[in-house]
Parts: sequence; structure tokens; C-alpha cells
Amino acid sequence: MPAELAALYLCMSPAQLADLRKSKRPEGRPGASNGPSVIRPVDGTGGAKDPALYQLGTLREFAKANAAPSAFDTALNTGMLGWVSAKLPFFAEREPRIKRGKRVLIGGAWDRADPLREQRFVALAKGRIRFTSLTCAEAAASLWADVASHRALADQGLALLNRETQAIEASLVETAALAATAPTDAAA
Repeated sequence: MPAELAALYLCMSPAQLADLRKSKRPEGRPGASNGPSVIRPVDGTGGAKDPALYQLGTLREFAKANAAPSAFDTALNTGMLGWVSAKLPFFAEREPRIKRGKRVLIGGAWDRADPLREQRFVALAKGRIRFTSLTCAEAAASLWADVASHRALADQGLALLNRETQAIEASLVETAALAATAPTDAAA
């Protein structure tokens, strides 16, 4: 798998993956990588400019050993701002069916719990599907290939919106209580 897709699989940026490739092992031996192993093209020169390729099995093992929050988790934890501003990768149909300006999504590339995730990465590597970067809000308002995947994402957004609404309503109640206890200015 090319480095760009490998980074997507690991829920990190290509720059973060490149840093892992350049890292030294704890023993301090230069050139040894503590990230996923790098596989050079067979017919390439093996030089620094050859593209780094990864085996899916190696990526899978690294992801299990180095579980970290995904970009989606981070966006969700930042509240409404993250939901509407953080661009995340989503799987989409290769030839977009556009209906009212909305592309048809298949699933979230960051969703490690999705049982079809690995199959989708294989399809992505073979060019059968593609990925697109959208905010969660944009993705929730898009068309999806199946209702269950769309519902799973939309429910998270609706729950976040509900929490935000409850916080605003609680603040209004506290403001009203504060206003009721404030002394009136009789000198006016």
C-alpha cells in the first residue's frame, strides 16, 4: 500500500508516518525504523526518492500495538467546532453519483470498528473506490450508500448537538437565576 493510503489506514497524516519511517530505534541505531516496515519497489533503485510501500498486515499489527485516538475521536472530543471544521477522510464511490450536489459516501476511513474497513482499503488501493475529505457535518448531510453507516455517523452528530443545546439551555436558566437575585438600582 502506498504511504498516503498507509497513513490513512493508521489514522495519521503522511508527515507523521514519514517521521515514523525516519525514527531511530531505542538502541540508537540510525536507519532502523520503529514504525511499520518499508518495502521498496523490486525494480526500483532503492534510493531515498523511491516511494515507500507498506504491507497491509504490517500496518494492521502496528495499529494494534499503537492504538491512539483517531482524528475522528479528536474532532468529536472538541465539540461542535470539531464536528463542523475538522476535515476527515471518508470512503466514497469511485464514480460519484451526484444527486442535488451530494456525493455518495460508503463509510469513514477512520472507523476502526467497521468490519468492512480492511476490504475497503483493499478496494481503495485497487482504485475501485476513492476517499474524500469532508467535515463530519458535511458527511452527515451527504448521501450514503447504506442507511446504517449514515445513521451511525448522524447519531453521533445529533448527540453532540443535543449536548450543546442542553449546555446552552442550562446557561440560560443560570443567567435567569442570577438576574432574579441581583439587587435593583433604586437610585435610577
